[in-house]
Amino acid sequence: MGLSHDTGQVTHHIAPDIDAERDGLMRDLREAGMVQAFFKISGTGPTLFGRNGEGDPYYTDGEIDVASLVIDGVKRIEAPVTLPPPPLIALKDEVWHGVRSAVSQ
Repeated sequence: MGLSHDTGQVTHHIAPDIDAERDGLMRDLREAGMVQAFFKISGTGPTLFGRNGEGDPYYTDGEIDVASLVIDGVKRIEAPVTLPPPPLIALKDEVWHGVRSAVSQ
């Protein structure tokens, strides 16, 4: 929690590792049986030294996870269909994991 630099209103702050937040959300949805299908698409690309509108620092691989949720909240028993990432995204992800480890230490 904090105050907005622009409006003075109460706002929230973000954790700098955007990917960890994204991955945690996707993991929780899968474990809860709420995902029918899952895939990744290329987003804006890697960002090492980003700042959001409130000035909070962040870093990300820039990829976007897309999950198709179950209908009417009916828990899925079997694992969701997961499409593999395209080869160039997989290669970039391998490199990024090494960079992210170095940045977060």
